[in-house]
Amino acid sequence: MDKLEKALEKARQQRGTKAAPPRQEAQEPLRAFQQETAAGEASAFPVSGMTSLLEENLESNRIVAHHTRSAEADIYRLLRTQVLQVMNKSNWRTLAITSPNYGDGKTTTAINLAVSIALDLNQTVLLADLDLRKPNIHTYLGLDVDYGLTNYLTSQAALSECLYRLPFERLSVLPAGHIVDHSSEVLGSPQMGRLAQEMRERYPDRLIIYDMPPLLEQDDPLAFLPHVDAVLLVVQDGVTRTDEVKRSLDILSSANVIGTILNNA
Repeated sequence: MDKLEKALEKARQQRGTKAAPPRQEAQEPLRAFQQETAAGEASAFPVSGMTSLLEENLESNRIVAHHTRSAEADIYRLLRTQVLQVMNKSNWRTLAITSPNYGDGKTTTAINLAVSIALDLNQTVLLADLDLRKPNIHTYLGLDVDYGLTNYLTSQAALSECLYRLPFERLSVLPAGHIVDHSSEVLGSPQMGRLAQEMRERYPDRLIIYDMPPLLEQDDPLAFLPHVDAVLLVVQDGVTRTDEVKRSLDILSSANVIGTILNNA
């Protein structure tokens, strides 16, 4: 048993975690998401092999990038254009989104940006949750998942079983899987490095967005930064202190920071 497997096994023993049950056979993925239905009726987004995504659930978690005639969605479209211009100019394919602390809005930004980019007809997106201690992407989307990244790394599931197609046609999600305590060891492992390379090289039109843990709360981002082309830093207006921004940028001194997003401005 290698270092990665020992770390994950220890975390499972601490929580009494059992292996995830086998997934039901996936249904045909939806090719286009539904627009909002008549007033008073929540529009459901059926997802392959999982419970539906409800529009009201997305709204409550501020996932709005799929809306039309929306000022909030327009902001994410503008961010999408700026990000794609920078990424395409440098031929970059992987983008990490992080923040100084929890609560700054990194996960909301990551999901909305991924949805907005997926609506671009020329781009496919893989959104991966690398916050292995406090994963939130599946919660924000309302996904009921059986497998995720840590299940793949411990050979509990094939990669295809860990990837979930969303009803936004060109968007897939890789959830974190079982929560682990030794997360930096997992993200810095040779298995994770090989997976990052495989995901990057398999599809030339795919942009990978990583939702990373906060820079000032964990050392996980440092362990994985060598596999990332570019970084977006999310800070919260009126909450994030100037010294926290400076410390975060010091941690990212060797990374390609393409911008800082002021959330809740």
